[in-house]
Amino acid sequence: MQRITFTGTNYDEVKRLCGDKVLAPYFCMGFSMLSVDTGEGFESVNEGDTIVLDDDGSLRIEK
Repeated sequence: MQRITFTGTNYDEVKRLCGDKVLAPYFCMGFSMLSVDTGEGFESVNEGDTIVLDDDGSLRIEK
């Protein structure tokens, strides 16, 4: 299992972990967010959320 906390400024690290399952960050009301395809659809990731890559290759978001 690997995990990374999205800080709003570490998109390159998130991209290395998630590959093509992550959409480029966007800014909303002063905060950056991005979307990750968890296999069950895209889920929003806010600053401070943790993205987890499980050993089976699936992604999940911990709020």
